[in-house]
Amino acid sequence: MTIDQKRHALKKIFWDYEFSEEELQDLLQGKILRAGHLDKEGLYSRMLSSLTWYSIVDLVGREHLADLLSDAVVSRIHSRDLRRKYAVAKRILFQ
Repeated sequence: MTIDQKRHALKKIFWDYEFSEEELQDLLQGKILRAGHLDKEGLYSRMLSSLTWYSIVDLVGREHLADLLSDAVVSRIHSRDLRRKYAVAKRILFQ
């Protein structure tokens, strides 16, 4: 994914908020700690709920998968089925 594609993907999953693409990208990259009320855990949670696994890995990078699948992030997902899915993925990836 190009930088523009990444920014657009992030903006698309936050269609219901007025975050700029740059704010979301900066939050993802750790340049800022919050964008309005949104922190990185909230960003990761929305990504896990809205995007495909391969899109997520492309956006965050493999080096950040442990943070992405942390209990703090996964517990914020509303869908019980998705929480279970990502708990299993975490167990498989980090055994």
